[in-house]
Amino acid sequence: MSRQIVSALLLCAPLMAAAATVPSDLMRPVPEEAARGYAVNWLLKIELESDNLNDIEPCRKVLADRGFLPTLSKTASSAMPQLHFKIAGVKQYEQADADADAALAAIQHAACPAVLTWTVESKHRPLVR
Repeated sequence: MSRQIVSALLLCAPLMAAAATVPSDLMRPVPEEAARGYAVNWLLKIELESDNLNDIEPCRKVLADRGFLPTLSKTASSAMPQLHFKIAGVKQYEQADADADAALAAIQHAACPAVLTWTVESKHRPLVR
């Protein structure tokens, strides 16, 4: 029986990977905000953390090439209390954009040995009429 469960999970894995959320999935219009006179811009933040600066250098270049203006910092946190390096980049989009997905895919393809996190945040601005 457990063999059947493992087989089912292995068969479902490619389907689950294909259903992963990408940044543009989150960058959708917010009708309630538009009704109140606001538009939403979207900020895609990509961060990489590693103990070794050389590990994340190729990803810093990818972020720079894609217009994210990456910043480098030495850091420590409760999740990673040892001193390590962090590269963070932010880019603003006015609407859902395949470029956001491509930027994340390029970072993943660079396969830097680091902890990768990304977030999409909304930023309100008045509608121009």
